[in-house]
Amino acid sequence: MKKIVLAFVAVLAALTLTARPGPGRGPVSMHHSHHHHHHSGGAIAAGIVGGALLGGLVASAVTPSPVVVTPAPTVVTPAPVVVQPAPVVVQQPVVVQPVYQTQNVWVEGRYIDSVQPNGAILRTWQPGHYEQRTIRVQ
Repeated sequence: MKKIVLAFVAVLAALTLTARPGPGRGPVSMHHSHHHHHHSGGAIAAGIVGGALLGGLVASAVTPSPVVVTPAPTVVTPAPVVVQPAPVVVQQPVVVQPVYQTQNVWVEGRYIDSVQPNGAILRTWQPGHYEQRTIRVQ
């Protein structure tokens, strides 16, 4: 719309400059029926400038504007992060079967108290000796 208004203004300006009456060039009277063309340099320049403006405006109005296509933005969606919980491993306690072994063990000497049938206690010395005992090795 602005181009049309500018074209109109340019044409109007060109016509105004070329149709301006100069000295001795008033409205044509009835007795002057013949045509005399007197052009000044200003009128010619105004016509050229107006024509150039009008031609440029018409050319730009007729020439289609370039179509600018903006590509759609690329949306990058990262893959979801999936965290697998570590599996719960319940270890059963290792049952170690105890290992027993029969060995000869030294037993220190000691006093042994024994009760007599009459209720008296008799203390007797038992000397040290070896006994076979089952002991846990592991």
